[in-house]
Amino acid sequence: MTAIGLLARVAHQYFVLGETQQAIAERLQINRTKIHRLLSEAKERGIVSIRINAGTSEALELEDRLRRKYKLDICGITPTDTGGELGLSEVIGIYAAQTVETLLHDDMTIAMAWGRTMKWLASNIEPVALRNVTVVPLLGSLTRRSSIDKYDAAAVFAQRTQAESYYLPGPIICDSHDSRETILQQPSAREVIQKAVNADLALLSVGGTNSSTLRSVGYMTEAEFEDVLAMQPIGNYLGYFFDRNADLLDHPVNQRIVGVAPLDTLNIPKRILVSGGRNKVGMMGKLLEKGFFTGLITDQETGAAL
Repeated sequence: MTAIGLLARVAHQYFVLGETQQAIAERLQINRTKIHRLLSEAKERGIVSIRINAGTSEALELEDRLRRKYKLDICGITPTDTGGELGLSEVIGIYAAQTVETLLHDDMTIAMAWGRTMKWLASNIEPVALRNVTVVPLLGSLTRRSSIDKYDAAAVFAQRTQAESYYLPGPIICDSHDSRETILQQPSAREVIQKAVNADLALLSVGGTNSSTLRSVGYMTEAEFEDVLAMQPIGNYLGYFFDRNADLLDHPVNQRIVGVAPLDTLNIPKRILVSGGRNKVGMMGKLLEKGFFTGLITDQETGAAL
């Protein structure tokens, strides 16, 4: 049996026939732990596609209230429940894929932020062969550490849609303002940024005050983070830190970002914010009030707080 055949058989027995993982393991004489891994791989490779309609009356009412309050074209509410290895970012990303799929069509350019939520969104897009579609990042993608691969969403999204994928050749945060300017003067960087600001659809996320993703891949030292934190930011968006009035924080880190500046995204027709969490409510609310987004996908608790 081929590897794909085994994945399909295990998925059929579990999801269609309703057999337990233990029963499948005994029938195929495979360790139960491997059955679990095979089922996960079947989902990742698109062999299994799970769709859950979470549109309860309570969620639909909340969507309507948020749509009216922030003048949104699109609003989606996901469950807040988490469990196992999946946190809230992953859950929101999985459900957001279902909404984003309805926005995809041939002959379009998609600009993407990065991070855990974006990666799970991209990984759960139903595989489809789109024509003349380009996916570009909104931020630099290079680092000296492989851990950034957990957050690089644009390449995964392009694979799922058979689109052309571009890269922005630089880190998200440079070591100096001069280094940033040198990178942005390169023709390859200018081309990618131009494609991003002229995109048809932008998929975006925000970070909370803890900036855990930026720190976890080594873009900021703890000393730099503490210095930023002393200025009481409400969060970060596209790598930039914002103050409590949702204006850019006057800090050197904001002069070292390689990517599209927040204000430069405003001409993109569809700008969907996909984020959630108690520590992000302040940041999300302020940016929504200022009209940075035309759509929102978040979880029920975050939506209620907003």
